Formats: sequence, structure tokens, C-alpha cells
Amino acid sequence: MQSQELNNENESSLKPSNWNSHYIYGFINGNPMQKISDKEAVSEIIRNTAGLQGFIGIDSIFHPYYLVNEKGATAWDLAWFSIYLKDQKAITEIANNETAIVVESENLGLEEFRIWPNDSVDPNKYEQYQKFVPFILPYLTYSENEESTPHWAKMVNAEIELQGHAETYIENFNNVFSQFVTGHIMTLGFGTFDRENPDSLIEKFTSFYEENIANR
Repeated sequence: MQSQELNNENESSLKPSNWNSHYIYGFINGNPMQKISDKEAVSEIIRNTAGLQGFIGIDSIFHPYYLVNEKGATAWDLAWFSIYLKDQKAITEIANNETAIVVESENLGLEEFRIWPNDSVDPNKYEQYQKFVPFILPYLTYSENEESTPHWAKMVNAEIELQGHAETYIENFNNVFSQFVTGHIMTLGFGTFDRENPDSLIEKFTSFYEENIANR
């Protein structure tokens, strides 16, 4: 019986639909498409967000308009399949929280800036996003491992309860990013990509800008 349950779990982890597409997002005053040369730094950033569960990361930050290729495949899709096609056992090990893998971004073919139907952060149309340039650091986790309250939310809530804000937790991300990318980094938060409503990702940037930056 236990062996059967294990096999079912392994089969479940080999379905891409059972993995969630998460991200850390923010603004950078610089190039939003930068490789992070130290994979351990990428792992540190993601572990600070996802906790101890296994994950698939990518060694680059991206502008949102780089995240989807001409066929509609996302950075998350491409990262997952890049591992699946090479080593299905690795997918299972990640799902079982035995390991984590950081994929090299240059192998994903996401070099083209493709403006979505929602062009609200197009820097050529909205000049403010030439200075406050949106960036995303994508990663995936196995959905069966996820708790109702994500690790990052627990950390934020604990810090708010202790000192009334979560600046220390957020600033840690800025500090690590700043060691490996050029340009001032402003980490804004965390989210899950909804392929049925991709505009929700863009709206995080526009809402923050309008509410916190536009009129200051």
C-alpha cells in the first residue's frame, strides 16, 4: 500500500499542472534582464521566500514582458520542462523536498521583449517605467507541499507583530540582489502567476507605483 501511494505521488509530481508558478517582484533602476552568477545566492533568495521545500529556480531576473515566449510558454513552463526532459527523477526529488535546482536562464530562449495585450508597464509608452523598471524572479514549487500560509507570509506577519513593519525581512532581499545585479533594487513582494489572469502580475506594479510613488 505504501509503495502504491509513493508511486501515485511520484506520478503526480510529473504533471506540470501540479506545480505552482511563484515569483518575487520589484522595481530596479537598471536592466531588468540580468543573470545572477551565483546559484547559491539564487537559492538563498528563494529559500527565504519558500522555506525548506524543494523548488525549481532560474538564475536571472526578468522584465515581465520577457516571461512568455511566442508560443505562449512561460518561464516557469520552460524551466520545469528543461529538467523533466533531462531527469524525471530530479523532478520527483524536488517534489519530495530532497533537493532544489536552479536552471540557467540562457537555456530557456527568453531573449525577446514581447509586450502583452496589457501594455501598462511598457517603458516606451509610460516613461515612469524607464526609471522604475519592473523585475521578476520566477521559481516553482510542488503544490502538494504548500501550506495554507506561505513561508514568506509567516515571516512578514511575525516581523510586523514584533516591530510593526517588515522592512528588515524585505531589505534582506534587496541586500542579496544588490550583490549580483547592477542598479538599485526595490523588492516589493511575492506572488503566484495566474495564467488565467496574467494581468494581475502587471497590476501589482502599476498599483504600487500609483499608490506609493506617483504623487510624492
